[in-house]
Amino acid sequence: MIRFRRSAVLSLAFGVLVSGATAVSAEDLVRRTPVVHLAQQGAVTQAQIARRLVAEGYSGVLMSEVPATPSNPHPETNPTLTAHPETQPVRHGWNGVAEKDGQTVQVYVDD
Repeated sequence: MIRFRRSAVLSLAFGVLVSGATAVSAEDLVRRTPVVHLAQQGAVTQAQIARRLVAEGYSGVLMSEVPATPSNPHPETNPTLTAHPETQPVRHGWNGVAEKDGQTVQVYVDD
């Protein structure tokens, strides 16, 4: 009976430590992810935003016609979802990725 209680207490303590470590890691990931925020100026397409990014020194611009989701966190890696940015209206929030100074940045459009 005493052994069971000790292992239950140790398991609980280990679980708390692991969940605490996970929260810190997730927080660090969000804090360290490079992001560029662009203000939306009227009805524009993703191609227009891509051209603006290139003019500002970004390269490797990939705009996705669908937003990132937990089940599809990187739609920009699917060529069929990035093939026609000229026909896709910009949406509020995440629109794709670009590169600058050797880093991949997430592209967000705000109001």
